Amino acid sequence: MDVEIKDTITLNDGNSYIVVSKTSHNDDIYYYLIDKDNNENIKFCVEKKENNSLLEVNDNNLIQQLLPVFLKATSKAITKEDIELLLEGS
Repeated sequence: MDVEIKDTITLNDGNSYIVVSKTSHNDDIYYYLIDKDNNENIKFCVEKKENNSLLEVNDNNLIQQLLPVFLKATSKAITKEDIELLLEGS
């Protein structure tokens, strides 16, 4: 899959999600997604290479392990222009 931070993807639930973060953990690629229209609807997904799809992660222990890794990856991906856009919107 060629999905990157800031991309918008549509999942099987019909909702569009923004890729907030992407990271590698134990040889798998994980994604942190936020619903474009409802920022309270978040998903954590793992990339399934065998069928080129995303599978939702529901393991709370794994999510707790991934959160600091997502934060680190996101902080590296945010640019000065991104911060300026956020400040303009507030």
